[in-house]
Amino acid sequence: MKESMNRPEIGLIGLSHKTAPVDLRERFTLGDEELPGFFEKTCAEGVDEIVYLSTCNRVEIYFITSDMNAAVESVLGVLEGVSLLPRGKFESSLYKKYSREAVLHLLSVASSLDSMVLGENEIFFQVKNCYGKSVRAGRAGTVLNRLFHQAFRTAKRVRSETEISKNPLSIAYIATELARKIFDDLSCQRALLLGAGEMGELILKYFTKYNIGEISIVNRSLANAERIARDVNREAHVVPLDDLASAAQGADIIIASASSPSFLVTPEMMRSIAKKRGSRPVFLIDIAVPRNVDPGVGRLDNVFLYNIDDLKSIADENLKHRLREIDVAEGLIRSDADEFYEWYAGLAVVPAIVKIRNEFEAIRSGELERYRRRKLKHLSDDDFHMVEDLTRQIMTKTLHNPITYLKRYQTKAKGHHDREAQHGPGEAARIIEELFNK
Repeated sequence: MKESMNRPEIGLIGLSHKTAPVDLRERFTLGDEELPGFFEKTCAEGVDEIVYLSTCNRVEIYFITSDMNAAVESVLGVLEGVSLLPRGKFESSLYKKYSREAVLHLLSVASSLDSMVLGENEIFFQVKNCYGKSVRAGRAGTVLNRLFHQAFRTAKRVRSETEISKNPLSIAYIATELARKIFDDLSCQRALLLGAGEMGELILKYFTKYNIGEISIVNRSLANAERIARDVNREAHVVPLDDLASAAQGADIIIASASSPSFLVTPEMMRSIAKKRGSRPVFLIDIAVPRNVDPGVGRLDNVFLYNIDDLKSIADENLKHRLREIDVAEGLIRSDADEFYEWYAGLAVVPAIVKIRNEFEAIRSGELERYRRRKLKHLSDDDFHMVEDLTRQIMTKTLHNPITYLKRYQTKAKGHHDREAQHGPGEAARIIEELFNK
């Protein structure tokens, strides 16, 4: 019974805009076609459930394991293979969180308290999308399913019960604001959007709102580009990806947010474009991760390149307007983490509770059967069923308080923030073990 009292542990390994620059973060970004192999490798040794979370600002791996040391080694080993970097090159940029700290972190991430843009809404849908991929791959089980659904509920509470998302910003908005800082009047400028995904659509909406002079959308899928042009700005020009160089030649500002494993804009391409533009400068804002624009582009004359990490100063200006809401949001997160953790801590005593109920049920049914044969022969089947229901209710009510106490005792015993305090069964569980093993 002792082994069955062990509870699976929650682990998190990640890096974000707070711990690593974009050129390191992008080394750990996986495409959808790479996820099955990633899941298979990490689950080969010690990992039972896993969710891979990747956004423009973070890469995080949430996992459930019964052997934390083996699981951490497994995840780090796979990350070495993904990034093609030795562990020593990136481990100092990683954060590792366990148990309650991992729970609090996910709830904060989903609620946009850990975002570059405090209160932005995109992160909620990004977390939901990444979780969905694990569900479809069959890699999210009992604990992660419960944890991520708790994170979604918490994020909705934070959004509805605080003003932290009032007048919400986004990376797309901040990229557009940077363009407005560069050019006083966007109506006189020509813009090019590289990418027609969710971020590209948002940028198109902002540029349309600010009366951009002329705009082109370059995308691998013409259907997606035509859709957002039709829905948002019918005057936008849709250009196939193969014509990127010629389209970029006429653009004063280029915002890149396409999904691509390699650079779409190279120094050679921009050198040719800059030469044809003469002395007219061109500004590139690359908010894609992995990046769309080779960083060498920024070293060319009259070419000015910004990446997603450069947007932080604009985000910081907005932060002061939202800081007063952080305490309220953090209180909600702690409360919801406690609720999840009470359920989670109770997993350790589930086998003991099952054993208690089974033992009592065996006694109840055995004694009832003995009395049925000897002393209750005169009862009809209906009357005997009433006696049976009565004994079952007495047993259930008798066990209610002890089982409730056992769950609460275990929660208190296990509800520590440090991982080390959670190894081995709690005192209440040991008492139950002795009761039924002697």
